[in-house]
Amino acid sequence: MTSQPVLVTGATGDTGGYAIHALTKLDVPIRAIVRKDDERAERLRASGVEVVLGNLLDLDSVRSAMEGVSAAYFVYPLVPGLIDVTAYFAQAAREAGLGGIVNMSQISSRRDSKSHQARDHWISERVFD
Repeated sequence: MTSQPVLVTGATGDTGGYAIHALTKLDVPIRAIVRKDDERAERLRASGVEVVLGNLLDLDSVRSAMEGVSAAYFVYPLVPGLIDVTAYFAQAAREAGLGGIVNMSQISSRRDSKSHQARDHWISERVFD
């Protein structure tokens, strides 16, 4: 086990929340990047999660959130911007020297998918590769 935290995106949502729950059971320190300092962020703090404010579409705030973390869990909603966010996240991870990224994708993620979102997920996986 590492004493460095794992950065979790999507921490106030279902998928990121489950990742936090699983990491907590393993006694892994957690840092969550959130957009708003609201009641959801306060609940994370109350459960022992270190909360930092940031925007995944801002390279500098993502890089700052990664300072001192060992690895990251990446999830992004099914909205436009996934490829940009993935590129910023990957660059920030490289600069911060992260040991790994766990990327939440979708089963239909492939180049020949008829869904633009599924193709974007496939492209974002190539960025992380």
